[in-house]
Amino acid sequence: MTGGHQMHMTREKTRFFLGLGVLIGLLYLSVLRQQPMQGFEYAILLSLTIAFLVFDYLKVSRFLALVEQQEQARRSHDHAIQTALTATLKSPLLVKLLRAELLTLYYAFFAKFENRVAARGDTRFSYAKSSNAHDVFLFVAFSQLPFLPFIHAVVEIKKGPGPAWVITLLTLWSVIWFLAQVEAIKFRPIELKDGHLKYRHGLSWSANIPVEAIKAARCVHAGEVLSGNELFLSPIGSTRNIILEFREPVQFAGPYPMKRSESKAAIGVDNPSLFLRQLALKGVPTA
Repeated sequence: MTGGHQMHMTREKTRFFLGLGVLIGLLYLSVLRQQPMQGFEYAILLSLTIAFLVFDYLKVSRFLALVEQQEQARRSHDHAIQTALTATLKSPLLVKLLRAELLTLYYAFFAKFENRVAARGDTRFSYAKSSNAHDVFLFVAFSQLPFLPFIHAVVEIKKGPGPAWVITLLTLWSVIWFLAQVEAIKFRPIELKDGHLKYRHGLSWSANIPVEAIKAARCVHAGEVLSGNELFLSPIGSTRNIILEFREPVQFAGPYPMKRSESKAAIGVDNPSLFLRQLALKGVPTA
């Protein structure tokens, strides 16, 4: 990692954990006002919280350093992330349980400071322009965050700190998740590589589709109606401009345990003509 990237990453880690510490502190104040504690209990709670934050800071630092090492060794982005997660968490079960949450935090706060290979050439195809994920994020953020303190205060007065903090944390997580989508869309392009179409749409859906499994590909016709009951549609926030037909149903993996198998898919790329040309060069019939 270069000096500039390292400095930016250190600043972002510091801001992230300071923000997390402030959020935990506010939660403690809200709860402890109703359940007072003695001095030594406060000391124990504070010590445990600081230890938790320091431990997580070191884990996050290790994870980010491992991602950078893997990518400098020319590993694929997905391979770099998976290897870093496994090496950091040690337990395959923890990786499986926490992968979605950790990737959300990584893309929301840290991915923009990594050395990332942009979508280019004839193997990586961007879909950042065909997606309006950034606009969706802004809508979610501006429609929820300005009113969140007021909603929290009202719920805490009427229902207590428990329900208030559940609403607050879920709202904050939804905003962070949409921010992570924006960054993941920038840095996880669709790829034609190693005989596979590696379909990605942010952190929402993915599939590694053998090229020979693609029966045909074409542009979406003007005015063509696309139904989610008939084919896989790339997630909300995307212009669908390519139709893929498969010889056998293909399974698309979504967030958490969500999966969907379809024999057709409508996806979006920023340069559909180039995408179709490269599929044609690999023997896929195109119209």
